[in-house]
Amino acid sequence: MSTVTIDPQRCKKDGLCVRICEKVFAQTAEGSLPVVVHEENCNSCGHCVLVCPTGAITQTDCRPEKVHPVEKGILPSYESMREVIVARRSIRTFQNRSVEKEIIEKIIDGARFAPSAKNTQSTRFIVVQDKLLLHTLASATAEWLGKIAKQLKNPLMRKLYLLRGEKNAEEVTRWISQFELIAKRMRSGSDPILFNAPALALFHADQSASFAEANANLAVQNATLIASSLGLGTFYTGYLVAACTRDRAVHRLLKLPRNHKVYGGLAFGYPEIRFSKWIERNPAIITWM
Repeated sequence: MSTVTIDPQRCKKDGLCVRICEKVFAQTAEGSLPVVVHEENCNSCGHCVLVCPTGAITQTDCRPEKVHPVEKGILPSYESMREVIVARRSIRTFQNRSVEKEIIEKIIDGARFAPSAKNTQSTRFIVVQDKLLLHTLASATAEWLGKIAKQLKNPLMRKLYLLRGEKNAEEVTRWISQFELIAKRMRSGSDPILFNAPALALFHADQSASFAEANANLAVQNATLIASSLGLGTFYTGYLVAACTRDRAVHRLLKLPRNHKVYGGLAFGYPEIRFSKWIERNPAIITWM
């Protein structure tokens, strides 16, 4: 458990720590010295340390060398941030060029700063660059999809699936066709799973972690935007992520820690084809209350 202390000599008694974290701090009256009342509730996020103008608060998990000033001069404006977001495209055509380790480390560095429930920072990362392993993962995923298509062709299995209410009959029919095509293309030498991307990042976590899936996919979004800023293209590897959970062959290839599950995945590399335009999306559906 993190230890939180307040230096009464340095404290301005402004109550900022109480306002941002009432579950740990309390103040009996305005202008009085704040006190730590529920240290057991501390998530080691460091908010109290960062907000204190005099440095009166110390926390064992937020040492001074971990605290850095915000470089406000390089923060993007709304316009530039929005342009990054609207210009981002899922890329599935890559140059035959490896991605430098330093670049990948920058992507993961951005991903680790994503928010996480109770500051658990539960997401872990697997980076695959080995061409043989990439091909093996893609092949195993394609074969798994082929098996799913075969199962869905069985009237009984198909009925059971539809009874779950997740998809309608028309969509399941499309799935069968798509999955069969993917398996066929993979066997013919194409790669409809990873599209010959030179690198793959998988985001995994202990299944017992609070909101592990949400934490991982927030990290994925961070990684996507950082990769874009570095001139890389990415796409979300949905089929492979599903196979990691549901197919033992794929799961074994990754040698995941016990009780860990893959919750997100990004294939990335230097784009062979770039986009110089962006396209509108459907208007946001907002319910104002």
